[in-house]
Amino acid sequence: MGPTPPEQERALTGLVFDIKHFAVHDGPGIRTTVFLKGCPLRCLWCHSPESQNSRPEIAFYSDLCMGCGACVEACPNGAQTMGPVKVRREICLGCGACADACYAGALVKIGDWVAVEEVLHEVEKDKLIYETSGGGVTLSGGEPAAQSLFASKLLKSLKGAGYHTALDTSGHAPWEAFEGVILHADLVLYDLKHMDPKTHEELTGVSNGLILSNLRRLSQQVSKTIVIRVPVVPGLNDSTDNIEAMADFLEGLGGIEAVELLPYHNIGAPKYEALGWEYLLSHLQTPTRDRLVKMRGQLEARGLRTILEGVD
Repeated sequence: MGPTPPEQERALTGLVFDIKHFAVHDGPGIRTTVFLKGCPLRCLWCHSPESQNSRPEIAFYSDLCMGCGACVEACPNGAQTMGPVKVRREICLGCGACADACYAGALVKIGDWVAVEEVLHEVEKDKLIYETSGGGVTLSGGEPAAQSLFASKLLKSLKGAGYHTALDTSGHAPWEAFEGVILHADLVLYDLKHMDPKTHEELTGVSNGLILSNLRRLSQQVSKTIVIRVPVVPGLNDSTDNIEAMADFLEGLGGIEAVELLPYHNIGAPKYEALGWEYLLSHLQTPTRDRLVKMRGQLEARGLRTILEGVD
């Protein structure tokens, strides 16, 4: 386990693993995307495996390692070695001392506990860009609702500062936590991965019951703009039957501005190796344009405006 702040401090801080400037795929305009660490899902195709665990951790990129041993000397817990198992993750504290000592950048600490004010200071650097592009700030993850108190406070502060806010979410959180987060979001980017509960659990580790229930309730809030995001993973969720089931479900909801189809890619595969994990989908290819266009046709035939990322 990595270091965790005391209960009182944790309520005022959030575990953030990245802040991406000049983001153009996470809502309108040019945006800053703040990535919170920790997610209740374990999607087989996840391109950000570093977002999953709700604690700081260390990534090791072996091709950059010079074998200098500075990390071994710096580690306070004996988790760093010069052997075949570079990081003894079962005892790693995630403190980052090894990363600080690594001259080559082969060791990287993922996740820091930060205050809302620190995020606001970072976001303010892009204020002029938001004003000229119609952009704003997107809260992503991981799953932001897994840190509901911090996420809610951050979005409220961003709204108070005059920024357009967006929430990128899996929807898998108790409604009481989820409601508090969406309260301060102008736009909700909502993931739908599969409509069959059993298959959804096989692919992500959780059933889709809570996700669909929260989406129904969210769609009844007329002040919210909702864009559905569907990761298109060949052979796993791109069947005609699954897309028709999605259309059936979405057709009966209100407030859906569009459905965005996100083609699978495997650019996150090196991150799995860096974390000491096995990537199970290395055999998959990006879906073809023809398949994506066919899926769009299915959805648009049901009156659902559909966006193809990387195609339109």
